[in-house]
Amino acid sequence: MFIRDMSTILSQPRDKREALLLARKDEIISRLNRDYMRPWFGKKADGQVVDLEDMTYTEVIARAVELMYVKHQQRWTHPSYFQFVAKFADRAERRICTHLLRKTISAELLDVDPLDMAAFVAKQYPEAATQLLASEDVQFFISMCKQRGQKPLPFVPVLDNDFGVLLLKNVTNQSEHLDSVVDQDPQRVCIQHGPVAAQYSTIVNEPVKDILDGIYHGHIDSLVESLYNGDKDSIPAVEYIGADPVAVAVPTSVSVSESEAERVFELPAKEEQLPELELWLQMLAGLRKSWLHALLSTPVIVQENNRYAENYVRRLLRPRPERTVTIQLEDNSLFITDRAGVQELMLKYNSANCTIHLTIYHIAPTGVVVPFLLEFSYFPEQPLTPIHESKQRNDEAARQLCIDTWVASSDHPVGFDDINDATGVIKSEFTITENHVRAFCKSVDNQSWQYAFAKDGILLAPMEFTHVSFMRTLLQILNSTVFGVGQVNILHLYNEFKFEDDAPMLRANDQMCSISFVDGLVNLNPGKKLTIRSDVFSGGRKVGTLDSAFLSRSHYINPSRGFKRDRQQHFKIVLPSDADVTVLEAKEWFIYHESSSGQLIPNVPFEFCLDSEYRFKNNDTYASIITTGTVTKGGQSKPIAAVDFRWGVAMKNPVIEFLSRYQVASDNYLFANGGYSLVTAANSQLSQAAVPDTNWDYARESLDCNPFHLNPYVADFAGLPGTITH
Repeated sequence: MFIRDMSTILSQPRDKREALLLARKDEIISRLNRDYMRPWFGKKADGQVVDLEDMTYTEVIARAVELMYVKHQQRWTHPSYFQFVAKFADRAERRICTHLLRKTISAELLDVDPLDMAAFVAKQYPEAATQLLASEDVQFFISMCKQRGQKPLPFVPVLDNDFGVLLLKNVTNQSEHLDSVVDQDPQRVCIQHGPVAAQYSTIVNEPVKDILDGIYHGHIDSLVESLYNGDKDSIPAVEYIGADPVAVAVPTSVSVSESEAERVFELPAKEEQLPELELWLQMLAGLRKSWLHALLSTPVIVQENNRYAENYVRRLLRPRPERTVTIQLEDNSLFITDRAGVQELMLKYNSANCTIHLTIYHIAPTGVVVPFLLEFSYFPEQPLTPIHESKQRNDEAARQLCIDTWVASSDHPVGFDDINDATGVIKSEFTITENHVRAFCKSVDNQSWQYAFAKDGILLAPMEFTHVSFMRTLLQILNSTVFGVGQVNILHLYNEFKFEDDAPMLRANDQMCSISFVDGLVNLNPGKKLTIRSDVFSGGRKVGTLDSAFLSRSHYINPSRGFKRDRQQHFKIVLPSDADVTVLEAKEWFIYHESSSGQLIPNVPFEFCLDSEYRFKNNDTYASIITTGTVTKGGQSKPIAAVDFRWGVAMKNPVIEFLSRYQVASDNYLFANGGYSLVTAANSQLSQAAVPDTNWDYARESLDCNPFHLNPYVADFAGLPGTITH
């Protein structure tokens, strides 16, 4: 299209072209940079599009290397292009250098990485990085571009009467070397009409589909003729095109029994005797091409929008001690059982619709077996990527698994009530029992006597029960419609608990209550971030506030659903002059209390305590901002003014931006005396904990029965190193 549009200018007499080009200069340069294989040469280091005379000497060298050197292949597009850059570097040296040279800089450039050439010249001659090209050197550069015998250059340096030559000369060669085209973009290339391109064009106005179909079927017919003498019936049928299976030697530590109906593998008890992963998967895949061979041999699977992901099925089927793997050949299925014969995983292929079902059998704390069903599609006609996954469907299955199994136990049930409104307040109640206290402390090896023995009929409970009481609400939110899918990729960022100064000690039989709400749900570059705040009460008295944050990697919300609240932000500011005081007092959002007008004075600290609420329009723009708070004079508690700011669409919060300019270091500290050590000689033994063999006891007593922390197959599905816990 661009070449066709330019033909109206190029068809004019040569001496009239320059004026026509300059009349459309901005449009032509924009289209060269956007659509054509030969972009406009002029560009500053910051990316600004300019003319050649507005560039420095090092910018010219850097731009020439950018367009003439194939970075990812570490080669010049044509060997002569190095000489082109070196010749201009010599010209720059002669322009700037004031003393006699023993050798030219081009000789030194032979040993310099092309990507570092501009920096090397700038180091030798700093003025080359700041001095714009002299008019003589502009003409010198253009004459180099047009020099007879010079390999046509992959850029357009000037709009003049020779524009047609610079634009079109030898584009066929450049079109055949896509690596040298900007961004390796095939849409930029221009294929000139000639004998090679035209010899098979025998139909007028032939549709593109017919052209491509002709190439496709012509290629097939050529292969059939050359390999099978034109007889299509003699072409052998295969499951899919790919590397043939390879027979492998079975390690002596693995017991194998085979029949016509099935193959059974029994793995050893010792970890060090297990076979290597690749060897093991080849053993399972067998010696014929099949859905199972494709599933276990392909390194990637295809998800929505043609996104490639690691084939995690391979790690799900990794060898594990004392497991039995049974492959039923006629039934197209594979089973894994533990040493007690309990089925842990099943693979089954449905040949009718080419789907593969992978089921992990997870045992919930209640003892109920909950199937975690994943679904894949098998496309043998796509040999490089035969396995496809509906990630959205499998993510929803993972969320349902969490809903069904993130239940503590029959003694401490944590039901699921879906939450679909992020603005609501969620209330949860919980009673601490003596048995629960003792079992919880045992699970974390807390040996403190005060949690084991009641004194005066009262058994104390550790402060971790503030979090246990909040767990029901936390699970509801993490598995709710508000949060959506992404439980597989959750990363717990932090828990922060702020106790009240007069917080009561927790005791068995206390009635705990948590009042919680979602404090933020926003998109970050790695994924969506959820923050939750909960006020925890015991017997009606406030114990403290718990803030938790989670990141679900590679999962995002609709940006317009995003919001966040920043609470209790403290700014200590000092205004250096009367003018700065006047500016603040003039702000509409700064409101003096009636009796405090005029109390702002220069060089005296004032403290702002603010709460802000943001709603998002998109990931980078707020739809609305509300900031409110109080202003106090340094060292005083009575507010002298209020802050009330409400705004619509904005990139930043003007209140926060203003206060940040005058902010000074705060005197906040956690402990007046620097704190003290919790570990002493008397209790050093009690401060040590023995790590348990499994997570089950802690999960059950903390009410945090996350299946990703309990089931090794689910942990492998999530890409965790094992059944980890916090």
